[in-house]
Order: sequence, then C-alpha cells, then structure tokens
Amino acid sequence: MIVMKRILSTHIFFLSSLLWHGCVHTRDNRLDPLLDSGMPKQWEAVDLNNSLSQDKNLTYWMDSFENEWLNEAVYTAWSTNPSLVALAEQTLAVGEEAVITGASILPQANVGANGSKSKRNLIGFNFPNGSTSFTSESFTSGINLSWEIDLWGKLRDQKNSAKKRFEGSQYDYEGARLSLAGQVAKAWYGIVESEQQLQLSKQMTVTFKKNQVFIANRFANGLASALENDLATSALASSQATETMRERIQNTQVKELESFLGYFAKGSLDHNFSDSLPKLDLSPFPPTPAQVMQNRPDLLAARLQLEASGYDLSVAKMNLLPSISLTGGPGSRSEEFGDLLNNRFRTWEISGGITQPLFNGGRIRANIRRSQALKKAAEANYRAVALRAFTEVETLLANESFLQQQEEYLQIASLAAQTAAKTSWDRYQRGVQGIFDTLDSQRRAFEAESRLLDTRKDRIFNRINLFLALGMPALPIEP
Repeated sequence: MIVMKRILSTHIFFLSSLLWHGCVHTRDNRLDPLLDSGMPKQWEAVDLNNSLSQDKNLTYWMDSFENEWLNEAVYTAWSTNPSLVALAEQTLAVGEEAVITGASILPQANVGANGSKSKRNLIGFNFPNGSTSFTSESFTSGINLSWEIDLWGKLRDQKNSAKKRFEGSQYDYEGARLSLAGQVAKAWYGIVESEQQLQLSKQMTVTFKKNQVFIANRFANGLASALENDLATSALASSQATETMRERIQNTQVKELESFLGYFAKGSLDHNFSDSLPKLDLSPFPPTPAQVMQNRPDLLAARLQLEASGYDLSVAKMNLLPSISLTGGPGSRSEEFGDLLNNRFRTWEISGGITQPLFNGGRIRANIRRSQALKKAAEANYRAVALRAFTEVETLLANESFLQQQEEYLQIASLAAQTAAKTSWDRYQRGVQGIFDTLDSQRRAFEAESRLLDTRKDRIFNRINLFLALGMPALPIEP
C-alpha cells in the first residue's frame, strides 16, 4: 500500500510538472513582427525619381565603378584592417560559445582511475600475532557518465539561443565588411576629388598671380590705382590660402585611407588614382522593402537577436520546472592495481536525481521579468533598425534625383561663369570695366567649378551610401 501511494504521488508530481510546463513554455517565434506593422510595399521615392535604371542585374555594387585598383584596395582592407580582423576573431569566439552551450544537451563522459592506501589502528583487540593495526589498498577505474535529461526542452532552447546569437554576430561581421568597403570607396573618391580641387586652386593661383603682376606693372607706370593693386594682391593671397587648405585636406584624406587599409599614416599612398571622378550612370532600380529586410546585415542581426531573446525567455520560465539527471557508468574495483583490467573485478553504477526549486529569494521570477524586458527591448531595437534603414533608403533615393539636377545646373553655371570671366578680363584690359568686377567674375568661375566637383563627389558618396542602405554586397568574398 505504501509503495502504491509513492507511485501515485510520483505520477501526480510529473503530471503537474507537465501541466505547469504547458503554462510557462510560451515562446513567441513569429517570423517577423514588422510584417504586421504596416511595412511599406514599395519605396515612395521611386515614383518621384526619374534617374533610376530598370537594370536589375547588378550583383556587386563595386562593379558599377569599374575600378580594379579600388577593388584591390577593398580586398586589402578586408584582410588587414585591425578592427575588422578583431571582429572576425570575436565572431569565431561567439561560435565557440555556441558549441559550448550546445554541448550541455549531450551526455558527458570522463574516464579516470584512483588509488588509495590507508592504515587503521585496532587497539583493544587481542590478535594472535599481537598486531594492533593493519593497512589496506584500494584501486578503482571506470567511465563516469552524467546526463541532464532535457525533458522540458530548456537545454535545447539554450542551444538555439546561442546559435541565433552566433548567426547574428556573423551578420554583424558582414555588416562591418560592407561598411568598410563603403568607407574605402568614399575615401578613395574623396582623394580623387581633393586632387582635382587642389589642381583647380593651383590654376586659380596662377591666374591671380598673372593678374597681380599685370596690375602691379600698371600701378608702377601710373596706369592703375593703389586700390586696384591691393585688390589684386588680396585675391592672390586668398587663392594661395585656398591652395594650402586643399593640400591639408588631401593629406588628411590620404591618411584616413591608409588607416582603413591597416597602414600607419604617412600621408602618401602608392596607388593609381584616376585623374577625374567617374561619370555615374543611372542608379539601379532598388529592391523592394521586403527584399532589403533580407539583404541588410544589421536588420538580419537585429532579428536574430530578437529570436534569441525569445529563447532566453523560454529558458527563464523553464527554470521553474524540476531538472532530472542521471550519473554512473562501468568500472572496476580491486585491492591490486593489476586486477583493474580483470573482468572478475568489473563493476557498474547508475543513479538518478531530480531537483525542484523551492525557495531562492525570487531569483527565478526576477530573471523571467528581466528576460521579458530584454525581449521587448530587442523587438523595439529591431523596429528602430528597420525604421532607420527605410529612412536611409528613401532619403538616398530622393537625393539621387536632387543631386543629378544640381550637377546639371552647376555644369551650366560653371561654363557660363568661365565665359563671363574671360569677357570681364578683356573688358578690364580695354578700360571698360573696373578691376573689382573682373576679379569677382574670375573668383565666381573658380567657385562654380569647385562646387561642381564637390557635387559630383557628393553624388558618388550618395550612390555608395545607397548601395550600403540596400544591403547590396560590394565584392565577392575572394578576389
């Protein structure tokens, strides 16, 4: 009767645990919470943008620039940039942590051997030989097995959480590679634009130097006033200051590119930079928002972190349930070490245990509330990353059209300003126009050309940022 009561109590206990497990195991594994939040089906800027190509065959965005030297620089940065190398090693470490966590679901086995020797005193016993003590030896060997039975799926969820975090760290690494490629490309074309700006400032200095010499001779001969001479000198000094500024900017940009490539900054790179900025074709037609969600590494990483937090919450709830473990294994025991391999001394042992939390100061409940808060934070972070991604794409798509129009207008303005500067100088030489208007027209011509170069650079930067925002790969992993 007592045995039957114990069996009945055991069955009731396990049935209650299963019912409780059904209450606490409420993992939410929705594929994507953004699908129910009104995610746009198409980009608004697409309907307003006439500067988009219908070509959808571009696989790697670096191919659109057709620059082998730039491709080589990106591959160099991927292999030598210390920050990226460090992130790669950290990603490998996270992968090993996932292996360590996943190993807990499997039985653990260890082999070992032990030996002991002891002496005992037996005072008060009258042995025939008069001895009052004896010594004994004992040797054991065997395989020790231990296994926590994953009855509720807690260990499985711990493994899945670690796996999701590892996959998320892989996407973090891919995002860092993609970002580094964009930084190298922008630094590269920043140097090209800076060199063009430097050459333009040198040309401006030469022009104002000729003006200053011409006016100084006229002033010496009494044909120009002191005001005209001072204005020419001021224009020359200003152009020289601009030239120095351009040299400083270029030196800084070269050092920045060197740091991206993992080099110590010297301010000089042995690379074949082109003489002019590339002429951009129409921007490729962008993928849909749903496709961008599958392409952007930061979005994929945030979603995986959200899934991992769901598993963490499930584990926290299942900590309320009992844990069951088995230990034991085969072995041997003997008073002689040489007999451990003898089959006559073989032994085995198996034991089981069950542990149910009763009181722990509220730790488990607090951990559940903590996991719930972290899951909500992960979902909010995922939405924030998605909103930032969609805003970036919409803004950059709109900028494509704005910058193209801006470049076209500045091209017209630059040509007109150059013509006006030549006409103004001719009028000054004939005494029809004053030196102030002449110098101002020349300055406007150089400024228009400088703004045109700056806008072309901005358009290239915008195109690179658009490729990054769309999550398009830069180059194949291997050259």
